[in-house]
Amino acid sequence: MKVIELLYLGREYPLGYAYFRPRLHKAFMSKAGLQDQTEIHKGIEQAEYVKKEIEAL
Repeated sequence: MKVIELLYLGREYPLGYAYFRPRLHKAFMSKAGLQDQTEIHKGIEQAEYVKKEIEAL
């Protein structure tokens, strides 16, 4: 999962890219300091879930 993939999908987000991009950045920055492997994997799983939800729109 790459941030670029989510940014690409966000171009067609119903509320617009200008709405989507800052929120995506905030979400990733809130997880930037994770050190615990289990927390990192949970964050990755959450990002995958978000990706699937955006694709479903």
